[in-house]
Amino acid sequence: MTDTIYALLAIAMVLLVVSVLVPLAERFRLPHTVLLAIAGMGMGFLGSWIIAAEFKLGALGDAFVGLDKLEVGTDVFLPLFLPPLLFTAGLTIDVRRLLDEVHAVLLLAVVAVLVCIACVAGVVHFATGIDLVVCLLLGAVVSTTDPAAVIGIFRDVGAPKRLSILAEGESLLNDAVAIAAFGLFIGIIASRSSGDPLGAIESSPLSAVGVFLREFIGGLLLGFVMARGAMVILPRLGESDAAIASVTVSLCYLSFVIADRYLHVSGVVSVVMAALTVAAYGPTHLHPRQWTALRQVWTQLEFWANCLIFVLASMLAANVLLQITWLYLWGVVAVTVGAFSARALVVFGMLPVLEATNLVQPVDNRYKAILVWGGLRGAVTIVLAMVAAGDLRLPIDVREFIAISAVLFVLVTLFVNATTLGLVMSLLGLDKLSRLELALRDRVLALSRVNVARHLQQIMRQHNARTEGIDVDPASAGDAEAESVPDDLALDLDERVKIGLVTLCTREKELYLELFEQQILSRRMVAVLAARADRLIDTVRDRGVKGYEEWLEEISRPDRGFRLALWLHRRLGIEGMITQSLADRFEILMVSQSVLGELAAFNISSVADLLGPDAESRLAELIDNRQTAVDSALRALSLQYPGYAESIQARQLERAAIRFESAEYARRLREGIISREVFNDLRDKLAERRSAISQRPPLDLGLELAAMIGRVSLFAALDRETIVAVSKRLRALVALPGEKIIAVGGTPDAMYFVAAGEVTVHTPTVSVRLKEGDFFGEMGLLSSQPRSADVVADGYCHLLVLYKKDFNQLLANRPEVRTEIEAVAARRLADNQSKAAS
Repeated sequence: MTDTIYALLAIAMVLLVVSVLVPLAERFRLPHTVLLAIAGMGMGFLGSWIIAAEFKLGALGDAFVGLDKLEVGTDVFLPLFLPPLLFTAGLTIDVRRLLDEVHAVLLLAVVAVLVCIACVAGVVHFATGIDLVVCLLLGAVVSTTDPAAVIGIFRDVGAPKRLSILAEGESLLNDAVAIAAFGLFIGIIASRSSGDPLGAIESSPLSAVGVFLREFIGGLLLGFVMARGAMVILPRLGESDAAIASVTVSLCYLSFVIADRYLHVSGVVSVVMAALTVAAYGPTHLHPRQWTALRQVWTQLEFWANCLIFVLASMLAANVLLQITWLYLWGVVAVTVGAFSARALVVFGMLPVLEATNLVQPVDNRYKAILVWGGLRGAVTIVLAMVAAGDLRLPIDVREFIAISAVLFVLVTLFVNATTLGLVMSLLGLDKLSRLELALRDRVLALSRVNVARHLQQIMRQHNARTEGIDVDPASAGDAEAESVPDDLALDLDERVKIGLVTLCTREKELYLELFEQQILSRRMVAVLAARADRLIDTVRDRGVKGYEEWLEEISRPDRGFRLALWLHRRLGIEGMITQSLADRFEILMVSQSVLGELAAFNISSVADLLGPDAESRLAELIDNRQTAVDSALRALSLQYPGYAESIQARQLERAAIRFESAEYARRLREGIISREVFNDLRDKLAERRSAISQRPPLDLGLELAAMIGRVSLFAALDRETIVAVSKRLRALVALPGEKIIAVGGTPDAMYFVAAGEVTVHTPTVSVRLKEGDFFGEMGLLSSQPRSADVVADGYCHLLVLYKKDFNQLLANRPEVRTEIEAVAARRLADNQSKAAS
C-alpha cells in the first residue's frame, strides 16, 4: 500500500474523530481544543501500541500507520497550516471595531509579547541555566494566544463586545509579532551553530532590531498590495463562490511564500495584513451572499487546519511523555510562571495606564482576571514548536527542549486553565445573574404568565371550551394580571432606563441588519452603522444614560477622518475625501431618521410594559432628542444640497424593488411559468440595474453655484453673466460647530456667504445671527481695517468664500458689482450703528 493511501486513511479518521468531539465539547462546556488534545494523545498511545504489537486491524490499523508517517513531516507545519489559521483570524475580525480599540490591542499584542518573551526567558534561564538566546526563542514560541475560550466566556456572560475585540485583535497581531521574533531568534542561534561571522554581526542588538523592522514593515506593505490586487479581481468573477474562495486561498499562500522565500520579509505579517485588507474592503466589493459564503469557506479551512495540528502535535507529545526528564518538567513550570506573570503585569499593570489617559475605556477587574487566566496557547504555538523541532540548523538538544517545553505548556494551559475557567467565573461571580438581570427576568416571567392567561381565555371563548381541568380561571384573568405584574421591578428609574437603552440599542443594530438583508443598505454602510451600534451598547452598559448622551455628543462632532478631509479641501483643494465624508453623513442621517422612528414605536409596544410607563417616557424623551438632532442636521445638509437626499432615497427604493423583482422571478421559475432562458435574461437585466445604482449619486461641492448665488440678496439684481463670473471666484468651505470663522483683529482677506446653516456675529455691543443667504466679512474687502467682530459657526455651516485677491480681479472688470456691495455694506453699517445707539 502506498504512503498516499495511508495518509488518506489517517486524515479521514482524524476528521471523523474531531467532528464527533464538537457536540461533546458543547455538552461538557469545554473548549474543543481540550478534547482534541485528549484525543490526539489517546490516538498516539494507541497507535504506538498497535504498531509495536503488529496487530492486523485492516483499514483501522493502516490509518494508525498513516498517522505515524504523518508525524515525521514536521517541516510542512509552518507553510501548510499557519497561513490559513492567520488568514481566517484576520478575515473574521471587525476591522472598524479593532481600530476603535487599537491602543489596547497594540498593548496586548506588541508590548505583551515583548514582556512575555522577556519574562519567560528570564525565569527559564534562572531556573534551568539554559542559554539565554534559547530561552528567548522559547519565549517567542509560547507568547502567542488562542482567544476562543475567552471569547466564548465573554459572549456567555454578556460582557461588552469590545472585550471580545480585544481578545481577537490581541491573538491576531501578537501572532505576527511573536513569529517575527521567532524567526529572528532562530536565525541568531543557527548562525551561532554554523560559526558564520556575518551571522554574529547580524546578531548584535541594533542589527537585530533593524532586521525585525525591515521584515515587519515589508510584510505589511506586501500583504496590503497583494490584497488590494485581489480585491480588483474578486468583483469580476461573477456569481462563482468557488472562484472567489480560490482567489483568496491563492492570496493567502502567495502572500506567505513570496514574502518569506523571495522578498525575505515576514510572511506571517504579510498574511495577517492581507487578511485584514480583505476584511476591510471585501464587504463593500462583494455581494452580501458571496461575502458570507467566503467566510464560511475559511471557517471550514481553519477548522480542518486547527484540528489536524492539535491531533498530530498531541500524538507527538504522547510519544515523548515517557521520555521526559526533570529538566523539561522544571522548564515547563518556569515557562508557566513567566508567561502568566507577564500577562498579569500587562493586564493589571499597563492597561490601567491607558485607562487613566482615556485611551481605553475602563475594563472591569473581573474581566481582566479572565483575560489573564484565559491566556491559553493553541495551534500557532504548536506550529512554531514543530518548526523548531524540524529545523536541522539548530542543535538537537535545543530542538528537543523548545519542542517539548512548548507542547507541554500548551497542554498545561488546556488541561489546567481551560478546564478551570468555569470555576474562576464562579469565584468571580460572573456565572450569576446581576440584580438588574434578576429583576428583569422576574418581570418577563410575570408578563409571560399574564399573556398566556389572556391567550387561553381567548381560545376558550372562541371554541366555547369548558374550563374544567385547566389551571386558569378566565373570570379572574384581570386579577391575575394585577397580581402577577408588579408596579415596578424593585429597581429605580435610572436602572430601568439603562436596561431600556440597552434593549433599544440592540434593536437598533437589528434594524440596520434587516435593512441590509433587504439590500436597502450597502455592506459598507451597514458595517459603519452596526459598529456604531456596538460601541453605543458598550457605552450604555458602562455608563448608562450619561454615557448615551456623551456618545451622541461625540458622534455629532467631526472625527479625525473628517477633519483630515476638511484640511485637504481647505489647504490643497482636494475634494474627494470631503465629498465622500459628506455623502456618508447624508446617508447615515437618512437611515438614522428611519430607524429612530421604528425605535420610538418599539419603545411604546415592547419596552413600556416591561419597564413601566415612567421609564418608557424617559426613553421616549431620549429618542425624541436624538430625532431632533438628526432632523436638524439633515435639514441643514438638504438646504445646501437640494435634491441629493431624494436621490439617495430613490436609490434605496430601487435597491428594494430589484430585490423584490428577483424573488418574484425565482418564484416564477420554480413554478415552471418561465423557462431558465427567460429567467437568465431577466436576471441579467436586474444585474444591469443593480450595477447602475451601485454607486451613490455624485455630490458636487460646487452646488451649482450660479443658482445659489442668485438666491443671495447681494447678487440678486445681477445678470446671469455676472453671476457666473462671481461663481467662478467663490470657494466652498465647511465650518465645524463652534469654529471661529473670523476673529476680532484678524486680517481682512475674504468675505463669506452662508449657503447652509447659521453663524453668529459677536460684536462688543450686539450679537447677530445670520442664516442661509446672508453674508459677512464684506467690510474687510473694501478696507484694510482689522476685523471688528467674531463670527462663530452655530453648527455644521457650509460657506462660500470670496477671497480679496479674487475680489479685486473681479472689480477691475465689473464695477457694478463694487457699487452693489458698497451700497449693501453702507446699509449694514448704518443698521449696526442704530442698534448700538438704541
